Amino acid sequence: MKTKTIILYIIMSLFWGLTWFFLKFSLKAMPLYWGISMRFLIAGMTFWIIYFARKDRVIFTPDLRSVYIRFTLLNYTLCYLLTYWSTQFIYSNLGSILWSLFPICVAGLAHIYLPDDRLSIKKALSMLVGFVGTILLLYNGESLGEGKVFLGICAMLIAIIVAAWPNVYLKIKKVEINSFHLNAVGMSISGIIMLCASLLFESGQTMPMDGANIFAILYLAIPGTVVTWGIYIWMLNHVHVSQLSYVAFFPPVVAILIGWIFLGESLSPISLVGAGLVIAGGFLINYQSRSS
Repeated sequence: MKTKTIILYIIMSLFWGLTWFFLKFSLKAMPLYWGISMRFLIAGMTFWIIYFARKDRVIFTPDLRSVYIRFTLLNYTLCYLLTYWSTQFIYSNLGSILWSLFPICVAGLAHIYLPDDRLSIKKALSMLVGFVGTILLLYNGESLGEGKVFLGICAMLIAIIVAAWPNVYLKIKKVEINSFHLNAVGMSISGIIMLCASLLFESGQTMPMDGANIFAILYLAIPGTVVTWGIYIWMLNHVHVSQLSYVAFFPPVVAILIGWIFLGESLSPISLVGAGLVIAGGFLINYQSRSS
C-alpha cells in the first residue's frame, strides 16, 4: 500500500470514527430534524461546488431518476432519521459497530435480487459471524445506552437494511452514477425535507447555535460527510478491494476508543466479543486476497 493511500485511509478512518462522537454530542443539545437538515444542506452545497468544479455532467434517464429517488428517500432521509433517532439512546460506539453489518445486508439483498451475485460459502460464513455478534450485542443491549436502548438498536438495524437496498437497486438497473452529483442532489433534497420537518415539529424548541454546536454540525457536514466520502470514492477507483474492505474494521475501533475516553461508554466482555464478531463479519464479506 502506497504512502498516499495509507495517509488517506488513516484520515478516513479517524474522521468516520469521530463522526459518531460528534453525532452523539450534537443530539444532546440540538433538535433531531434541525441537526440533520443543517448537516445535509451544508454537505449538499459543498458537493454541488465540487460537482460544478468538475467537467462531468449528468443527463437524467428514467432508470437514473429512479435510482436517485431511492437514494434520496431511503438512504439519506429515512436511514439517517432512524440513525439519528437511535443514537439518542444507544452508545455512539455501538452505532459504529452495528454499521459494520452494512456490507452483510447488501450481500444478503444481492443474493435475493441479483442472480449473478449469489452468496458464496465465504459470504455465508461472514454473515453468520456478523449475526452471532449482533445476538451477543442484543444480549447485553440494555447496558449499552440509556432509555429506549433495545428500540434504538432495532431502529439502527432497520436503518442499515434501508440503506442497503438502494445500493442493490443500483446494481439491478446497471446505470453509472456520478457520486458527487448523487450526493449533491440527495443530500440537498433530504436537507430541505428535514428542515420542513423541523419547522413543523420543532418550532417551539431551542436551536442552539453556540460555538460548540456549530463546530459539531460543520464537522459532521464537511470532514464527517464530504471528506470521508470523497476519500472513499477515490479509493474505490484506485485501491484493491481487499484494502478497501478494511473500512469495516478501523472506524468502529476509533469510535470505541473515543466513546470510552470522552463519553464513558464502556463495553462488557460479552459485548466486546459481539462487537469483534460484527466487525469481523463486515470485513470478511468484502475481503479478497490478491490471488483471488
